[in-house]
Amino acid sequence: MTALARFALFLVVACVPSAAAAQIYPRNPAPHGGSIEVGGGVTFVPGFEMGSRTADLTTSSPTTRFDLFTTDSRVGDFIGVSARVGYYISRSISIEGSVRYARPELSVDLSGDAESAADVTATEIASHYVFGGSVLFDLRGASFAGGRGVPFVSGGAGYLRELHEGNLLVETGIEYHATAGLKYWFGSGDNRFGLRVEGGMSAREDGFDNEDGRRVQPLVAAGLSYVF
Repeated sequence: MTALARFALFLVVACVPSAAAAQIYPRNPAPHGGSIEVGGGVTFVPGFEMGSRTADLTTSSPTTRFDLFTTDSRVGDFIGVSARVGYYISRSISIEGSVRYARPELSVDLSGDAESAADVTATEIASHYVFGGSVLFDLRGASFAGGRGVPFVSGGAGYLRELHEGNLLVETGIEYHATAGLKYWFGSGDNRFGLRVEGGMSAREDGFDNEDGRRVQPLVAAGLSYVF
């Protein structure tokens, strides 16, 4: 056997076990520990009533009140956009930062004027921001479609910042959220695109809200993700 033939035989013997091992122990596709997920999409939050208030004047009698007019305030339903980036601590746990932006309409109905003026509704478009952080748990045990479909749960909190029209007045507060959803990945390997949908509850404190305490609202979101 020539030296060239012996070298060729050596390559075959060395490579065949390696190839077999690669087939028996395939590499897990992303996401896995160290993966990064970026994405964005749209969110929907229903509107809410902010309650009624009455403007009054103090009279000479401490027990008598003179009402000038009454206001009823409301925030309309709003659809916003969101962007997020997450880091996988392990294959099932990731931490995520996000920002949401929307332009809700605030309306105020003025009625019961003391001088019998006609009722009127004033409206303005506000700017709504939430800068948040979350922890996500992928429920790998409930995955389907060969691991492409992965349910998840998440929870976190954020900084709420709302600006009235013209940015003349800024309201701030805190937002808490808890959601459950589904990721569905396409492709394989360490670079994958996917769809993500989720729904849950969002609780807010302060902001442009007349209600004292915490207001809880449903939250729905859908978008695209890319992991690498």
